This record gives sequence, C-alpha cells and structure tokens, in this order.
Amino acid sequence: MKAKDFHMNAHPADAPEPVLLSVADISGYTRYMTANARTLAHSQTIITELIQAVVREIELPLEIAKLEGDAIFLFCRKQNPALAWPEARRLIGERLLTFFHRFNEKLAELTRSTTCTCHPCTHIEKLRLKIVVHSGEALFHRVLNFTELAGVDVIIVHRLLKNSIKAGQYLLLTEPARRDLEFPETVSLAQSTETYDDIGRINTLVHLPAGETAAGTPPENSFGKKFGQSWKLLMKLWFAPLAVWRGGFHNLESGVGAAKKISWAVLTVLLTPICVPVGTILVLLRALKSPRKFQQASHRHEHDADGS
Repeated sequence: MKAKDFHMNAHPADAPEPVLLSVADISGYTRYMTANARTLAHSQTIITELIQAVVREIELPLEIAKLEGDAIFLFCRKQNPALAWPEARRLIGERLLTFFHRFNEKLAELTRSTTCTCHPCTHIEKLRLKIVVHSGEALFHRVLNFTELAGVDVIIVHRLLKNSIKAGQYLLLTEPARRDLEFPETVSLAQSTETYDDIGRINTLVHLPAGETAAGTPPENSFGKKFGQSWKLLMKLWFAPLAVWRGGFHNLESGVGAAKKISWAVLTVLLTPICVPVGTILVLLRALKSPRKFQQASHRHEHDADGS
C-alpha cells in the first residue's frame, strides 16, 4: 500500500478519554520457544490454546484492543453509556480473577493430557499468567479497519510488563487502577514500586493468585473425559505442522524457514497412518494414569475486596 493511501485511511484522533488498560501476558513464553520446526508447531498449539482459554472469558465492558504475540491487550472505556461505571468496575475485577482460574484449568488440562515428549509438551506446567492493569487516558483512532489506542498511559501499561516482581504469576495494579477496581472476593495485595528512566516512579500493588484448582492435583475426571481431552490434544499437536497452510491466529515468531515447515508437514501426512494409532494407545494409557501435579505461588498479605 502506498503512503498516501495509508494516510487517507488513518482518521485523526479525537480528544483522549478515560480508560482502564490491561495486558494479560504468558510468562515463561520466551524460554518455551524452540527453533525446531515440529516443536515450534507444538509451542504454537499450546500457547494458542492458553491464549484462547483467556479470550473466551473476555466480555463487556472489557474489549480486546489486539493480540500481541503471547499477550492480550485489553481496554475498557470508562464513559461507556451502556454500563454505569460502578457496575463496570465490579465486573472487571471479577473477570481479572476469572482469567487466572481459566488459565490454570487449561494449563492443568494440557499438562495431564499430552502424550508428546518434545520440549514444549513436557514443560507446559512452567507457563504462567501475569496481568498488568493501569488506569488513565488514551486516544482512540482508526487505521484501516483497526482501532488503535495511543498515549502515555498505553506506554506505561506495556512498560510495566518489565518489572521487578520475582513471581511468574501475578496481578499487578497501579494505584489509579486499584482505585478503579472492585473485587468480588478477598485478595492479597502487597505494595511495591517500579521505576523507569523515561517515566519515573510508579506505585503498584501486587496480588499473587493461589488456591486455584489447578495448583495441586486436578479434579478426578471420568475415564471418558480424560481420554477425550488427551485425544483432542493429540490430534492438534500431531497435525500442528499442517498449520503452514491454514489461516488463523499465529502468535509465535519463527526463525524456521518455509522449506523446513513444509517438509515437516509432508512428513506428518506420510506418518499419520502409523503414528496416529500408536498415539491412540499412548492416549489410552495416559487416561488410565493419575494426573500430574504442579506447584503455584502462595498468598501474601491479605486485603479485603475494597482494598482495606
């Protein structure tokens, strides 16, 4: 597209409006990626399953601004006439906690369902979800068919993803965001600060989710359900290399060339009559086993839902 065509489709921004901004990001993502064509395809499948598990829980007043690789950029217009802000702030607080519940449920499901021994599939439980929330202002403008958000506060919420928190899974709130949110249950909040050269000091509060169902032994499912989950994941992982010919959401940047991807796809097709029956036997054995365990961070200081 020529430059003049681009500018004709980019509408000038209106005045900034008050918004709540959030980024839900999968931590451990960089270490999870590998350069091998098949394991990269499996990484793509696993990460996409987790991203989609969170996306399915997103509902108004939260909206998706865009998918950013391993992250989901969300916003809420505080002046939305369709929903009063007191009700919106309660619903958002509820959704943020739900994201952790659903992410951990899907993580446990994938961990106990996979029969693959590649690096991504044997390290699923190392992935964690971190959510950053900030309240401020943003400019909304149209570029082609997309709505873009711009402004200092948009920069801040993304910059906060690089922070000093040692935990892999957490909810990080700036002070303005904490004042804007209401949680439906008691949450633990620890005071913290982050400092950035071009922004300065930002006072924050950190919540470490714990007590999730997925943090210990997952609930005992029926044999049929366990077999179904494992079979479904087997099919997704086995045919993942064929995604080179499919559309859809591809969140992993790859250094693997097209020739290697196509070679793996062709090999997948040739080996399907042999490997799928063998995989079915492995799925059957996996369904008969007890679920694996994985650990999660614990609570710190407890605060009521109103912040006291």
